Amino acid sequence: MTAIFKNAIKKQVGKNEDGTGVVVYEAPTGKASYLIQCDIACTEDSGVQVTVEIADATGDTACLVKSAPVPTGSSLQVLDGQKVVLESGDELLVKCETEGSTVDVIVSLVEDVNS
Repeated sequence: MTAIFKNAIKKQVGKNEDGTGVVVYEAPTGKASYLIQCDIACTEDSGVQVTVEIADATGDTACLVKSAPVPTGSSLQVLDGQKVVLESGDELLVKCETEGSTVDVIVSLVEDVNS
């Protein structure tokens, strides 16, 4: 099968009521995906802090970045060139740690890689 290059875009990402991250992308069933870039833009009037995690199918999570500052009018490149493999059902989670604030997220990836 041919791999598909795509973007996953999520606007106004905050954090869920239970404090967990918002799912920005989930690898499709039976396939793997390569994350190749993740950019987070601050759209607020003051700086924010963000956390980006990967959650696997068992529910275990690990941080790619934790409480990283993103200044006003700026963006944070969480991934830029290195690759992170998401296996079937793995999720990329993002949360804005700054209360009442949100960020925009763009993830570039290669999807439908045979796993």
